[in-house]
Amino acid sequence: MSESVPFLPDPNGVLVTLDADDIELLSQIPEFLATVGTVPDDPAAARLEVPVYLDDPEASQEWWRFMGTELDQSRRADRSAFELIVEASATGTVMSMAEAEAFLRVLNEARLALAARLKVEVEEDYERLDEPDRGALDYLAGMQGLLLLVLSTP
Repeated sequence: MSESVPFLPDPNGVLVTLDADDIELLSQIPEFLATVGTVPDDPAAARLEVPVYLDDPEASQEWWRFMGTELDQSRRADRSAFELIVEASATGTVMSMAEAEAFLRVLNEARLALAARLKVEVEEDYERLDEPDRGALDYLAGMQGLLLLVLSTP
């Protein structure tokens, strides 16, 4: 993450100004998320397609059968908004609150998918990661935290 503040409150939403390094890293997220496969073949898919009813696997499967397509469409729309915002952020762009929430969802989706592929389930798993992998997870969490801070400021 750069030294500048990437997210600032704006009367119309959230001002996003990213430096070249942030743009380069964030612009890879939609492509990375497009590689998420299917359960049970891809741990990222398993992390993103969690059971809805913990005590009723059959009801969870039913929910995913009916709602999975809608959720996929929503995720694609979030990623599209994310890409447009990242592209426009070099000179500064203002995200609406809805776009900021979509941006946040994409960051979270990427963090969860990456952690799943790196086999991070508990703190000890995180601690065994090499520095680049840990840095990638920390970067995503840091960006999420900064955006959440702006979104939660009245």
